[in-house]
Amino acid sequence: MAAIGWILIGVFMIFVLLLLAKDEYYDRRENKRRMELRAEIEWPVVVIINEESVEGKTVNISAGGALLCCPRQFSLNQVIRLVIRPPMGAPFEITAEVVRINIQCADSDSSPQGTAVRFIIITEKDRQFLSFSVFDHHRERNLTSHNPGELKRA
Repeated sequence: MAAIGWILIGVFMIFVLLLLAKDEYYDRRENKRRMELRAEIEWPVVVIINEESVEGKTVNISAGGALLCCPRQFSLNQVIRLVIRPPMGAPFEITAEVVRINIQCADSDSSPQGTAVRFIIITEKDRQFLSFSVFDHHRERNLTSHNPGELKRA
């Protein structure tokens, strides 16, 4: 009888340890996701759901996701296709999942609502393009804010 009690205690302890490990895994995953460098870059974007398309823009972007501003509301966990049109280079298509909704994306209350997306299908070439674009944006911003005369001489 005592052996059954010890077995139940052991099973309970294993269960608790598994729950703690799962929480740690999700915390680390969330922290990793938000560690990617993000830049306030506005590029035109077309959101495609089934056969419907809606035009909008990116408010900010990283290699792993973006904040979009467009007139249509989306649902949490909804999978959408994006066609992002950077000013230089060809447009590229990404499949994304909606992770946050109802984010104010402008100063006006009547403006379209923002939608945060996480990229789930993106080519390595497009991910690198986004990484370099975000890095260049930050580099240019730092140069102009710290050495305004530096760019004028070039």
